[in-house]
Amino acid sequence: MHPSSRRVLLSAAITVPWLMASRGARSQEAFPARPVRLVVPYPPGASTDSMARALARELSRELKVSVVVENRPGGGTTLGALAVRNAPADGYTLLFQVDGLYAGKLSSPSVAYEFGDFDIISPLAQTPFVLVVSAASAIQSMDDLKKRAAAKNGELDIGTLGLGLSHYQILATNLGRHLGFTPKMIPYKGGVEGVTGVMGGEIDAYFATVSLAATLKNNPRARLLALTTGRGQSRFLPGVKTFPELGMPDVVYRSLYGVAIRSGTPPPIRARLEQALLQVAQSPDMKAAREAIALEDYPGTVDEYKQEVQANIRVHQAAKSLEGSARQ
Repeated sequence: MHPSSRRVLLSAAITVPWLMASRGARSQEAFPARPVRLVVPYPPGASTDSMARALARELSRELKVSVVVENRPGGGTTLGALAVRNAPADGYTLLFQVDGLYAGKLSSPSVAYEFGDFDIISPLAQTPFVLVVSAASAIQSMDDLKKRAAAKNGELDIGTLGLGLSHYQILATNLGRHLGFTPKMIPYKGGVEGVTGVMGGEIDAYFATVSLAATLKNNPRARLLALTTGRGQSRFLPGVKTFPELGMPDVVYRSLYGVAIRSGTPPPIRARLEQALLQVAQSPDMKAAREAIALEDYPGTVDEYKQEVQANIRVHQAAKSLEGSARQ
């Protein structure tokens, strides 16, 4: 081989790997280089959907690319989770509302994803629930609720959001244990339908989100009995006592809102998203979006948020185990 040919081959052998490595480095540094999807497992127009859209707007500014909201309602939030599970682990598909992800899987164990398929990267908000009864009923306290159950042979109709095991059933079961009644779960498609059922006398009580309950504060047809939080009363519902204050420390549950990605997402991309979401979650626009639908800030760290999610999972698992034992 001619010496000049050998020099060309040697130069190519050195240059090609360098170019490939350089291109690989540039592709990581360039994230995000195209629009990001934010999958929301709720229908357009839902109260939490409005917060997701505020998140998308703020995240678009922070990442300097479009963040597109994709509504995937259905299956108790599992359809949205599946959409993210089936997407590449490249940081371009995010999942809104982490708590529902786990509740959906626990209610439908056969759904084709596992908890380990997702990584939580940011908390966004939190909310407890409020026990709502009809103002036309004689129920003004827990003692009155107990009397109502006694008059109905120890059974009360409690509304739930959808079918399957959920925090609605867990809360109703714990409340029934304290007051000595058996809850009969009546499913509704949405929270508005649930409180409408209460006010119309179809059911005895319903656990509504604070966001929904806040719209009922001045409604003469509804009465708010107690909050499912152990961290003090809600500033959105002043004067409404908590279940722990009423001697029921285990009638407690907070729904958690956050962002998750596919596990296995490259660390530099994950770090970029975490940094962006940290800025966005505390931005004035996101605070205003939470305030508008009566959601509270999440004051803790990502690790504290994950621990609380795990605690919620354990509550669901324990309830499911008891449910299985009762059927045997």
